[in-house]
Amino acid sequence: MLTSVMSNHIHLASTVMNAITHRHGGISMLLVLCFTAYTHSALGQVTDHTCGTANVHNPDVTYGSVTDIDGNVYKTVVVDRLVWFAENLKTTRFLNGEAIPHVPEAAAWAALTGPGMCSYQNDTTYDCLYGKLYNFFVATDERNPCPTGWRVPTLADFDNLVNVYDADANGGAPSSLPNSAGGFLKSTNTTLWRSPNPNATNLSGFSAIPNGGRNNAGLFSNSSDAAASYWYASQLGPGMGFFMEFAYTQDYAVRNAYWAEYGACIRCVKDESTTSVNEEKTTGIQLAPNPASESAQLTVEARLIGQDYVVTDVTGRVVLHGKVVSESMTISVTELPSGLYALRFPSMDGSTVTFVKQ
Repeated sequence: MLTSVMSNHIHLASTVMNAITHRHGGISMLLVLCFTAYTHSALGQVTDHTCGTANVHNPDVTYGSVTDIDGNVYKTVVVDRLVWFAENLKTTRFLNGEAIPHVPEAAAWAALTGPGMCSYQNDTTYDCLYGKLYNFFVATDERNPCPTGWRVPTLADFDNLVNVYDADANGGAPSSLPNSAGGFLKSTNTTLWRSPNPNATNLSGFSAIPNGGRNNAGLFSNSSDAAASYWYASQLGPGMGFFMEFAYTQDYAVRNAYWAEYGACIRCVKDESTTSVNEEKTTGIQLAPNPASESAQLTVEARLIGQDYVVTDVTGRVVLHGKVVSESMTISVTELPSGLYALRFPSMDGSTVTFVKQ
């Protein structure tokens, strides 16, 4: 294994100041556009995992949903024009209906030269919350374990996800550590994550939770609360693949690599422009560009026309205000100091978008 650890900061309230301060000082170019609606999902309480575990997800993020070939339902979240699973894959079949081989025995797992899956500790009670463990051969199989329109993330997909929250992270490459991306992506649940889980804010809504693992000899990790690992569909070299890793000890996002027989989880991804029929399309407000320098284009649903908006700084002080006059309008931010701000609609249940002023 090349590396293994992680790092980060912020949540729009008490910890929000960390979001505008890079680990090494100065303003972080946080390329973040966070949609919030303060409503309850059709899947239950916003913070609940679809399996029922509380405090896994970010209550300030609006989630969609998708269903896999086995009928499992997952929450989804939009991050910078990509839609991500916000929960770990647990399908037992590829998209064409063929079974992913279930391989519980250690020796058989170590000898695999093709796809294999299992439950952590061979205990299926882990499946719903933590997802299945898959080897790298599953992640790269052309039959695709993800739902229609979805894929196992590529190197570019994960680089995009990480770099949104730390522009200097280089996708979590070990040569670029430390970075300040991991905390934005990790669930704040302190029951699932072992303490200290520093700076975990889950601002992204990605909601990474620890999942245990299985090494190339077929042995399971000793704990399920220490690290989260997700396969890329990108190969490092013969018999080795990349995976994204987060750990309880730090808040880095780390691009790691290991033998193809390693057992890790999968988070599927797709382009925002493609919507399958079994997915709830999340709508909201948009502000671009983000970061903004002189002005930003506000795009809203027609229902918000005529509504008052306010822009607040990290202390909650109102620094701008106005009224929505059309579905697309320009807002000047020239006079605002560099930093993180929130645009919200006081009369519309707190619908909010955060943005960075350069």
